[in-house]
Amino acid sequence: MTAARSRVSVRRAVRDLSAALAAVLLAGLIAAPAEAGAISGTCRVPDVYLTFDSILSRTERLIDRAAPVRILVIGPQMDKGALSAKKLTKLEQELAQRLPDIRFTITQEETVPGLVREDFGRIRQAVERTQPDLVVWQVGTGDALAGTDPSDFSRALDQAAEWLRGRDIDLILVDPPFLPNVPHEARYGRIVQQIDKVSDRERLNVLQQYGATTYLFSSPQSGARGTSGRLCLPELLAEAIVRSATR
Repeated sequence: MTAARSRVSVRRAVRDLSAALAAVLLAGLIAAPAEAGAISGTCRVPDVYLTFDSILSRTERLIDRAAPVRILVIGPQMDKGALSAKKLTKLEQELAQRLPDIRFTITQEETVPGLVREDFGRIRQAVERTQPDLVVWQVGTGDALAGTDPSDFSRALDQAAEWLRGRDIDLILVDPPFLPNVPHEARYGRIVQQIDKVSDRERLNVLQQYGATTYLFSSPQSGARGTSGRLCLPELLAEAIVRSATR
């Protein structure tokens, strides 16, 4: 089994347990998250949530040369888990803390309602305008609420990923957060499964915000119990980027 397939298998196993995570954790049947020195105790999660399926090859090349890295963040501001201006500042701080010799420039393209087929059009325009090296795409929230057909969702996601790949631009998908006690939570779970299917098939990199926030919400060991786990997104994203681009 290759290392990439092994990582996918581990990620699938953890994902399959997410629905019952709270009960499993309380029963003490899952190991504590591995120590990760760069992650604060409040936001610490198992390494599987910080591991991508593919290397961020363009970002890695730039970091190896100590060259600047341009990041384009695409996504809606309609949910509290989105990377707001304040959180973007936090993302810059977290990246600078880990790689102080690299200059990161972050540009945000807000999308409302954040439907994947419309986001793809905005991505093409934003890429031409900003010339990014890495695109971080918060995907799924708008489509979950709108009830987008799964086949249409997958097709648009495939097309966008292929378009970026053809331009040698790295891509990270960020799936929706876990939002307990809201009527549409089940819709989020379904769209997360769809994102997983596409990412497994195309070996796309996904920051598993849904799984990470489920863990942070449920784990007795978590320092970010409850809804505060969504505030960990910039730190988790920075850690995942650096791990992928420097391994």
